[in-house]
Amino acid sequence: MIPGKEFNSLDLIKQIDTWPYYQHGPEEYRAFVDDYYYFIVEGYKAPLGYTHKSFVEAMNWLPYWHIDHEKRLLVLSGISSLNERTNAMQATLRQGHTDGRVQCLRKWGRELIAVVSSTGEHVLDMDLCGVDIFGIITSGVHLTAYVRTEEGLKYWVPRRAMTKTPYPGMLDNTVATNLASGQKPLEKLVQRALEEASIPEAYTRWYAKACGTISYQMSRTNDGKPGCQHHVQYVYEMELTPEIVPTPSNGEVERFRLMSLEEVAEALARGEFNFRAMTWIAHFVRHGIVNAENEANLAEVCARLHRKHDIFII
Repeated sequence: MIPGKEFNSLDLIKQIDTWPYYQHGPEEYRAFVDDYYYFIVEGYKAPLGYTHKSFVEAMNWLPYWHIDHEKRLLVLSGISSLNERTNAMQATLRQGHTDGRVQCLRKWGRELIAVVSSTGEHVLDMDLCGVDIFGIITSGVHLTAYVRTEEGLKYWVPRRAMTKTPYPGMLDNTVATNLASGQKPLEKLVQRALEEASIPEAYTRWYAKACGTISYQMSRTNDGKPGCQHHVQYVYEMELTPEIVPTPSNGEVERFRLMSLEEVAEALARGEFNFRAMTWIAHFVRHGIVNAENEANLAEVCARLHRKHDIFII
């Protein structure tokens, strides 16, 4: 815990990293995944994601899908090229978008996300709206920006616009964005720091410091329905000069506020950051704010900030 604050890192992580661990209880894990189908593309041995049975039941599946209800397999079959697989997936998602029976698909994402095999092969692309219901591994880029003051470090924290979905009106990382198919983390960060926060491109490119990744797995979609979110964040930090003040510029952020460490910790404890809490906990660990003296479960905290994404059939 951060001294003097009602803030527990492991408890916050457990609220986000909710997909069970097989090694912690094989029988409980089997019971949990009984509600999920394995998303498979013909020609690849390992599944690419987990799809909840409610989605399988709600969709009108196009002819190139084969469903084995006994083995819980959802298979895209008979298509051999990346472009053809992408077109088939997009047509499937468009069908669901038009039908309107699956809430996640009602808003078209307008951003293609790469689906990658367990061996790193680019299998297909799909619209952002489908990633949580097919349970694929996705990536994002997140920036924590701060300034040095006489009182210590303070952080530039945005509040999401009330029109921004998901999580309208909640607090966020200084810059947070998905990594679309073919994009590189730093290039996307430079672009979005300008678009979301009016931070000059040259400044971000020069001063943004790469801090590795964090990863987690949620057992719900962004609208709270059963699903699967495998997510990897490429994490960056950047010190801003007093002259650079993040300013909303594309309508996705209501305002930016300069917050102290204590204010951030209090907001985390109140649940104002949703799953962005993972990024903040990783920042606190890197800087020794959360440490072995104030967090008895530090080893588990660090392990769960870097979850290995295994997708396997049992």
